[in-house]
Amino acid sequence: MAAIVALKGVLAAALCGWSAGAHAAGALTLYALEWAPYSWKHPGSGKVAGIASDIVDELMRRAGVHAGAIDTVPWARGLALTAATPDTCQIMVGRTAEREQKFKWIGPIGHSRWMFFGLRDSNIRLRQLHDARPYLVGTIIDDLSIPILKGNHIRVALVAADHLNPPKLLRRRIDLWASAELPATYLMREQGVDKVEPLLTFATIPMFVACNNSMRDDEVARLNGIVHAMIADKSIERIYHAYGFRDAAPGAPLPERRRQSP
Repeated sequence: MAAIVALKGVLAAALCGWSAGAHAAGALTLYALEWAPYSWKHPGSGKVAGIASDIVDELMRRAGVHAGAIDTVPWARGLALTAATPDTCQIMVGRTAEREQKFKWIGPIGHSRWMFFGLRDSNIRLRQLHDARPYLVGTIIDDLSIPILKGNHIRVALVAADHLNPPKLLRRRIDLWASAELPATYLMREQGVDKVEPLLTFATIPMFVACNNSMRDDEVARLNGIVHAMIADKSIERIYHAYGFRDAAPGAPLPERRRQSP
């Protein structure tokens, strides 16, 4: 699943970098990867649901934001548009060193474990990341795992959408599949895959709302304050719990990384 959901709405001044009480002339665009259980577009209603969607809905409510129409674009394009377009954010993005300077960051709204998955009958045994070097690993274009894998001299096979990787693994066109734990579990359940198992957790990544660098630092700080309040009052934990994943909720704000305004 690699569709992207765009939510557009008339927003309060804070999200467009205006002073408090002002009103924005344009709209903030939010992209969300269709990535159950974090976010997905309901096939019947067309509405966006999921953990990350619910968190961001509550964030926008507390910030005075009114969400509007929904559009979809591919994952890689969503990241590119967010990096290039003012008043644009993408939700549930892994905050990594490679992406740090490309966006302004609001969160954390979660932590996701990246794992290698393999066929149960493959006899592949992984104790450390570099144990995967002899194997071809499937992942998606622009996935945060790619610099980690290539930095450890691990070969990767890229596809546009993660739902293509379990069938490739079953047909032995790849040896391993690198993906986030919860979305991979949902994908396998959806596809009826029962011959695949997790072999190694190779990264735990904090997940944020990534916004275009034009967003003012004081507005980023204000939105981070709201997220941190949502963590403190257990609002985010309750959202995770509603989907059956309380243990995956961020327990406390991560230290803010200092940076210069562009």
